[in-house]
Amino acid sequence: MALRFNADEIYAIGVQIEKNGSEFYENAAQKSADNDLRDLFFRLAEWEKRHMALFESLRLALPPSVKESDVFDPENTVHLYLKAVADNTIFIKGLNLDPQNLVWTSPSDILLTALDFEKDSVVFFSSMKELATEPKGAAEVEKLITEELRHVGFLSGEIRKLG
Repeated sequence: MALRFNADEIYAIGVQIEKNGSEFYENAAQKSADNDLRDLFFRLAEWEKRHMALFESLRLALPPSVKESDVFDPENTVHLYLKAVADNTIFIKGLNLDPQNLVWTSPSDILLTALDFEKDSVVFFSSMKELATEPKGAAEVEKLITEELRHVGFLSGEIRKLG
């Protein structure tokens, strides 16, 4: 049996990814000695927080039928699974990708790492869109993908500015 997610569950993953991204950028800002770069990272963290709020509002706007699950889950294991997926897929916590462990050779290194994360987010959500249980859910996930593509474009521009 294939594992299927409804739009609500997919948005829950999005919220967790955005939360992880916000923490990533806040850590990068705190580590940065350059004031302009620190300000940029704090702005990126705020952007992630706004996207978290956007995805939460999209979740709240979903009709009840989209939020229903076919799986009996009294211990909330689906939520725990989705959180684990988000934590271990995009903006990975721990390991060597945590900004606290990164060794920067230039100010653009963290932006390049963040760009890779954002691109991975687009791929991840595109895959998750295929797992949505109904067309309405897939359309909602497409909005999330569009938001992530904006991140990619913005970061690409910031990397070009740094040279």
